[in-house]
Amino acid sequence: MSSGADIEDAGPPDLASYANKVFEEALAGPRDRLGERLFRMSLTAWENPELRPRLLGKIRAATTSEEGAALLRDHFSALLVDRLGAVVDVPRLDLNAVVTQVVGVIMLRYVMRMEPMASASPDELVATFAPTIQRYLDA
Repeated sequence: MSSGADIEDAGPPDLASYANKVFEEALAGPRDRLGERLFRMSLTAWENPELRPRLLGKIRAATTSEEGAALLRDHFSALLVDRLGAVVDVPRLDLNAVVTQVVGVIMLRYVMRMEPMASASPDELVATFAPTIQRYLDA
């Protein structure tokens, strides 16, 4: 999961199992690079052509229905707030800030396709956003 080449190979059909697997992988390793691994974890899923349509469907459902919003909120809360909060001792508001970075990039890159975000390489995005995510995790 540490290279851009892994992005094309990601993802079993069961999104929940996939999310759990890559989340556990992201937690392994030095704490000072956790932000990078978590952000790359998200990009890995979204860059996968098999997973992206399913993930886009979840984002679209979240923006058009309360039920869809609740499902996506529960997913991000469980993974990036509750589970991550059990590993790092930072305020929940900082963990919510991690979610805003991830969801913001998802919206701009994959939903709105705003340039230059849409055409930036995953490595460029990691270099830009991972340090900010890491600062939230170091709070």
